[in-house]
Amino acid sequence: MRKQFTLALALAMLMSCISVWAQGQSLTGKVTDGAGNPLPGVSVLVKGTNRGATSAADGTYKIDVPANAKVIFSYVGFSSKEETPGSRSTLDVVLIEDSRQLEEVVVSGLATNVKRSNLANAVSTLSAKDLTGTTSPVTADGALQGKLAGANIQANGSMPGGGFNVQFRGVSTLGSSASQPLFIVDGVYIDNGQYSNGRSQANKATGGSAASSQDNNANRLADLNPDDIESMEVLKGSSAAAIYGTRANAGVVIITTKRGKGGLTKVSFGQDLGMSKAVAYYGGADWTEQKLTDYFSADDIPLLKAAKQNGTYNDWERVLFGETGVIKNTRLSVTGGTEKTKFYVNGSIADETGIIKNTDFKRYSIRANIDHKLNNWIDFGVSSNFVQSDNDRGWTGNDNSNTNYGYALPYTRPYINLLPDALGNYPNDPNVGENLLAIRDRAVNNQKVSRVFQGFNANFRLINNEKTSLTLKLNGGLDYQNQFSLIWLPSDLQSQLKEANPGFSQDTRGEVINTNWQISGVFTKTVMDSKLNLTSSAGLVRLNNRTRLSYTRGRGLPAGVYNPGRAKVIGSDVEYRSNTDVGIFAQQEANYDDKIIASVGIRFDKSNLNGNSFDKFFAFPRASLAINLTKFGEWGGNTVSQLKPRIAYGQTAGLPNWGVPFSQLNVVGTGGLGGLTPSTTLGNVNIQPERATELEYGVDFGLFSNRVTGEITLYNKKVFDLIQPLVTAPTTGVSSTVVNAADMTNRGVEITLGTDVVKNKSITWFVQPIFWFNRSEITRLDIPERLTGGFGATFGQWRIKQGFSPTQIVGQPRTLPVTDPNYATSWTVYGDQQPKFEFSLNQRISFLKNFEFSALLNYRHKFTVVSLARVLWDEGGNTSDWNGTDEVGSDGKTPNGIYRQNVNGVDENGVPKPGYNPSVVSFLKLREVALYYRVPKSVLKSAFGNVVEGVRVGVSGNNVLRWTDYKAGYDPENSNFGSAALGSGVDIGSSPLVRRMMFHLSVDF
Repeated sequence: MRKQFTLALALAMLMSCISVWAQGQSLTGKVTDGAGNPLPGVSVLVKGTNRGATSAADGTYKIDVPANAKVIFSYVGFSSKEETPGSRSTLDVVLIEDSRQLEEVVVSGLATNVKRSNLANAVSTLSAKDLTGTTSPVTADGALQGKLAGANIQANGSMPGGGFNVQFRGVSTLGSSASQPLFIVDGVYIDNGQYSNGRSQANKATGGSAASSQDNNANRLADLNPDDIESMEVLKGSSAAAIYGTRANAGVVIITTKRGKGGLTKVSFGQDLGMSKAVAYYGGADWTEQKLTDYFSADDIPLLKAAKQNGTYNDWERVLFGETGVIKNTRLSVTGGTEKTKFYVNGSIADETGIIKNTDFKRYSIRANIDHKLNNWIDFGVSSNFVQSDNDRGWTGNDNSNTNYGYALPYTRPYINLLPDALGNYPNDPNVGENLLAIRDRAVNNQKVSRVFQGFNANFRLINNEKTSLTLKLNGGLDYQNQFSLIWLPSDLQSQLKEANPGFSQDTRGEVINTNWQISGVFTKTVMDSKLNLTSSAGLVRLNNRTRLSYTRGRGLPAGVYNPGRAKVIGSDVEYRSNTDVGIFAQQEANYDDKIIASVGIRFDKSNLNGNSFDKFFAFPRASLAINLTKFGEWGGNTVSQLKPRIAYGQTAGLPNWGVPFSQLNVVGTGGLGGLTPSTTLGNVNIQPERATELEYGVDFGLFSNRVTGEITLYNKKVFDLIQPLVTAPTTGVSSTVVNAADMTNRGVEITLGTDVVKNKSITWFVQPIFWFNRSEITRLDIPERLTGGFGATFGQWRIKQGFSPTQIVGQPRTLPVTDPNYATSWTVYGDQQPKFEFSLNQRISFLKNFEFSALLNYRHKFTVVSLARVLWDEGGNTSDWNGTDEVGSDGKTPNGIYRQNVNGVDENGVPKPGYNPSVVSFLKLREVALYYRVPKSVLKSAFGNVVEGVRVGVSGNNVLRWTDYKAGYDPENSNFGSAALGSGVDIGSSPLVRRMMFHLSVDF
């Protein structure tokens, strides 16, 4: 009886389903863009259900649609369209390109996504067109400059191969945790560290340390080919990044690479050719007999006369930095597949030489992304990328030695001969101690990297019906890199001949392995007549890192030998780091008819970087709410097309640096025997991660059918338990330890607008202004105030003091008399490294059907730069205005280069005097500009038949124009200390800003 009842019930349910769908029909059609081109890979979804289809290569689709149902057509980069087929069996749809990307899908959790129009956070998204559509960036992080509200992205120098400091919404740490964002590429947690190559060891600038932040290294994001990127999603604050837990204090950048869309196989070829030149020079002061007599040495007068008479009077700055760099980027991609299997394969070669001879960056990359749909229940994909890079970075920056251009060049006089003789022998420079051309031509600073990115994902749809779905997701990845760096100063260099053991070489090798895996389940349920969509997700995450670095250096090398193993004095260091993070997450999302969208989630993390807390899980909750007011009735009319207030809250953390919990041991030798002694730096086994909470709120709006759109966001981010150095009493037997001793806040405003100024068949003009600022303050400090970064208070340092910004820069002179008990902590305040505000203006103009012009202006207002460049150039007598007498405050007789060496401090209005104080400056840069032309299809068909589908040619420029009041160095936007959280904005020994001009050709077959 029970079996009969069960069978009858099953038959009744089946007949009910058949009856329901019998009232519907099969719908077919074609999806095209505004120009009539077919769009493959368009998502066609019956609204309120999980039933959908995808358009084929020719844009056609087929789907079963119940009676009176609505169908949603959506495609990345285009505005979604909702249609009601009614009784029609055929429906062709035209999708319009969406410059604001309101309908794109963005990350809402570790396993879920949400439409941007329903998003409750200010998540910035950059498409492939935003990143590489204007000009070809050297590295992926460099492509972000000026394009994101809330982002301060600063180039560390101008060497080929990159090197950037990326900060979102102010500083997230004071130096004891990760200062750079977490980067994830196709689900692979990748390493973006800067690893020392030992250059500072060659110049003895590190006090015996194996590593230095002054080695002018590139970020390892330079290994990623920007042309492979489909989009970047930037989670700038804790409210959006909370689901990533202990690695997300500095923000998260989620990179998605290009994938196949199926259909006919397409081949695309691209070629970029360009050149680079220095934007401006700094020196150029003329030398006269009177100048030598009054301020330097009259003994050099015969040399000066001879050089001017025989034509060997040279501007060595222009000789060194005056090369024309050559840029060549070549790429070939193949994409296509069937309905079940889709592929994207891309090979590329990037080759750029610098404005300094013997500097260059080469990158060879091959990527293969493959997706396969096994059946309606299972699909999986793999992302494979192999990269090799070869980078000669030269000798810019600071290393306290004349073997660096930044020290040798300012003191090199134009009448001294530096050119080699017929036998290749370089003459000595009597004023400097090193011939900078010999360093350029013979010294080696090279880094080679081999790298593998491997990602995978698999989806198992355990339940998949009209109202309910349950999907099991597996994904993970591997980031493996093998590095080799060589530093070599030949033994016969002028500076090396003064050494007890001439000739230096360091062989640095590194192996970095990052692995991650994640298992998650996603359950969706549609209730209340398909108006309420519930999405539940939960899962496990495990991250592993293993890093091994070895340094072998030698002093005292035979001529022509660079192997440190052949040296008279050999030293070595080995660093080994390993850590594991484990996370558990759960999230609940609810969407009521696209009107009210809410989510709540939590993540629990543990890490062996937390000392004794390895087995302790730290909780990171998050919650968000967005309300689409214009979905409630027709009150907005034709004026207000979107009005969405939103609020979000979240917590993240930053892990302590490796080794912080432990007290290190030093290896010593006594009487021929080895031994260990304790370090005077004490570890802290009770160290806790640095934690942050953020409350973010704002409003998104659209006017006149989204002709004008905008996002306004305010945030308040609080960082707790910042790790700080504690100087201990001498009686303890140790010098210092680290403790959780400070709190900090970051508050700011971000505004992004977009408007179609003109939009018709003949011309479209899209303008996007972006405005943002951030204010930081230390709200708790349990240790005495301290100065950090830079080169001492004489030139300016960062002050860590309660009640003040951690990026405030102070220095000499003292502001209190010596007799005052607070004299030791009194300093002149020069400004803040963070700008008062930053503003960008992005615009794109399409005209005459096939032309497209774009430009990006970026303005940074009133920020402070610590510069030692002018000190060196003035002392050397070579500053461009050295001979003048027009410096503010001077007597009109003393040369500027002499006067500036004798003034310091600020005037009665608080303005820094023209000495060697930090400079408060602004700049406006035309970061990118381009003009492209797409050859009409009719012309291509006439010339090539159906072989060539598209041809696009263009010209572009990077850093084409610059306006700045910065006078203390080449450019206010550089960093001697790389990606340091504090102290990064120090200008010393830098090279000129580089202007790049490019020609582009792309052909689609």
